[in-house]
Amino acid sequence: MLSKTDAEGVRAHNRRVVLNHLRRTGISTRRAISEATGLSMSSASSIASALVRDSILVEMQDNERDFRRGRPERRLVLRAEAARVAVVKIAVGEIAVRLCSYDGQTLAHVRREMSIADLDADRLVDAILELLAEVRAMTGASPTEGGTIESITVAVQGKTDPGEGRIVWSPAMRLRDLLVGPPLAEATGALVAVCNDCSLMPESFRWRSEGRLQNYAFVFIGFGVGMGLRVAGRNFGGQGVSTIEFGHINHIPGGAACRCGNRGCVEAYAGDYALWRRARGLEANAILARRISDAEMRQLAAEARSSEGAAREAFEEAGLAIGYGLGRIFTLIDPLPIVFTGSGAQAIDLLEPAIRRGITESSIAGQGADVEFSIEDDVDALVFEAAANHALAGIDERFATATTPKAEAAE
Repeated sequence: MLSKTDAEGVRAHNRRVVLNHLRRTGISTRRAISEATGLSMSSASSIASALVRDSILVEMQDNERDFRRGRPERRLVLRAEAARVAVVKIAVGEIAVRLCSYDGQTLAHVRREMSIADLDADRLVDAILELLAEVRAMTGASPTEGGTIESITVAVQGKTDPGEGRIVWSPAMRLRDLLVGPPLAEATGALVAVCNDCSLMPESFRWRSEGRLQNYAFVFIGFGVGMGLRVAGRNFGGQGVSTIEFGHINHIPGGAACRCGNRGCVEAYAGDYALWRRARGLEANAILARRISDAEMRQLAAEARSSEGAAREAFEEAGLAIGYGLGRIFTLIDPLPIVFTGSGAQAIDLLEPAIRRGITESSIAGQGADVEFSIEDDVDALVFEAAANHALAGIDERFATATTPKAEAAE
């Protein structure tokens, strides 16, 4: 017989499998769960019934009876009211907050353009709490009447320490080592995760059909250059920080100035400010204080497409820098599909030939030069989806492992 610990582990695994199936499909039945997961019909039915009793799933009675004999199967969906999660997105000159129900639907969203460069940790937390209160009020619910937020994921540009809930460094802010996770958790009672936005990006595929891929990477090209990497079915990140500093791999020692303070980084050639600097003939050590707008980046790409000159050369240099960085990564791990996003990704037609040439020249025998490239146009939507999925996955794990009087052991 299974020990109590073993039985609890099996039960948690099976509940996890069922919840993951509902995340992917949205609507299912006990029979469909059994067929999709490999659980026996009795186990699938028992787990689904327990999740219904635990108010995690809800049964939907079809209006029309089917033509088969017997009672029609009841459809199952995630219960929207089972939990609420919030996403906080911090970027240059703005903070945005989105509130989501347990079934992943957006309940409220607010975005505020504001000067955040000089905020310390206390003032940043106060600004976030104000926006959280605003989205909560938009739903008409108070914290004591269905308005509790169980989990908050903070997605921020730059380096973070998720263990401590700290923003180590961000190009959006001048101050460093901002401790925001613990005070947010204390003020809201929620579990709080502080993560680099690019490192979160693979989470956007968690419940999409593409999520079945075990290995892929996101490359962000915009205000900076960042990467989110999924290897062997898991998001890759360091133990101390959540960031994969792809943009700060050194491309040319002693080269162009980067916002991080070093010289010759990939970002110093491929970030939007680097492209603008090169195309407009500015000094290689010049760091632009302002953000290059999407309209300006589109203008730059149009110039590069229309004629030879500095703009086209800027995109070629950017593509080579990215390609050399990817080639070095492909020397360490197997080549994998790349998803590009950000304002720079809109010029992939200009970047791709140089990227593939850079991979060819920097990897062993050109390995990885033929990997699949794809584009995700809306980087804001991508980050919100990824961060919400991260928060919801944590709630799923809590529900899968929770022991309640209603729960039944899986067969």
